[in-house]
Amino acid sequence: MHPTAAVLLDAHTRHFMDRLAGPDLSTLLDDETASLCDWAATRPVTCVTDEVRVRDFLLRNVFEVAPSETLLTQIGTLATVALKNPMNKQTSLEELLNAREYDLIVDRVIELEDLRRQIVHSVMQNPSVTQLISDLVYHGLKNYLVEENGLTKKVPGMSSLMKMGKGMMERMGSLDAALESTLKGYVKRNTRATMELSERLVERAMETPKLKAVARQFWQQIKGEKLHRVTQYVTADDVDDVVRIGSTIWNHFRQTPYARDMLNDLVHAWFEQWGSQTLMQVLEDIGLTRERLQVEVRSIGEPLVAELIQSGHLEARIRLHLESFYDSPEATTALGG
Repeated sequence: MHPTAAVLLDAHTRHFMDRLAGPDLSTLLDDETASLCDWAATRPVTCVTDEVRVRDFLLRNVFEVAPSETLLTQIGTLATVALKNPMNKQTSLEELLNAREYDLIVDRVIELEDLRRQIVHSVMQNPSVTQLISDLVYHGLKNYLVEENGLTKKVPGMSSLMKMGKGMMERMGSLDAALESTLKGYVKRNTRATMELSERLVERAMETPKLKAVARQFWQQIKGEKLHRVTQYVTADDVDDVVRIGSTIWNHFRQTPYARDMLNDLVHAWFEQWGSQTLMQVLEDIGLTRERLQVEVRSIGEPLVAELIQSGHLEARIRLHLESFYDSPEATTALGG
């Protein structure tokens, strides 16, 4: 390296270090952030990236990466800390969710009338539910017919007659089976009709005004309850199980064709509607204004630069990059060989 170039290299390095280590750092960070924002305000998103790059980035870094064991452990540990936090014993539900916010949520959910009707219909017409109700009615009716009941206690001699009838039914075997089959068929046929009537009754009972009234009554009952009332029943093992189950579900979902196709459609829809916006508009839409960015860059940049300087890493990197110029043939020629 030319002797003069070596002197210039040292001076240039000190110049950079003085700017970064001194009181000018805050101004420097603000100026560079503002300059970058000015540039971002002139560049549409589509000039910087496109659908394919964004989609591929999400595929590589979200859909093709399984949550690590360390990450799952961290999630479970932090969730357990939150659930067992002493503040839960002093914090009531209404401190986190006021009545107005609760009403907004309830009203929006209750207004999904078509979905509610479909859920009621699916439940009430489910063969398993119908069979369960049918079995309950059958056993209740059978017990009423063959066991002592209110009628046997009121009518003299009826108890003995019922016992005799029960004994005869047990001895007649095949007739008992035939009666059982007939009784089951009768109950099942009538259960279907009863379930249809019940569905209409449930729909009436779940009309919007009634549901809203019930929801508000429920809020009055629970709003003063402390969070500990619920969180105390959740153990660390429960949290770990939920985290593991969630990870299993996600690992399956992220590999399905549905997930990939949905990602493509969502990225395409975003670019169709907002791709022509400038980078700065996109940042402002998520709350990152120029002023906020300057504050955040300072809050992160100042301690980071201080640590880079203290460790010697920053000076070494600056010197390395400047040295490549000052040791170049062009610099040597410029300095007179």
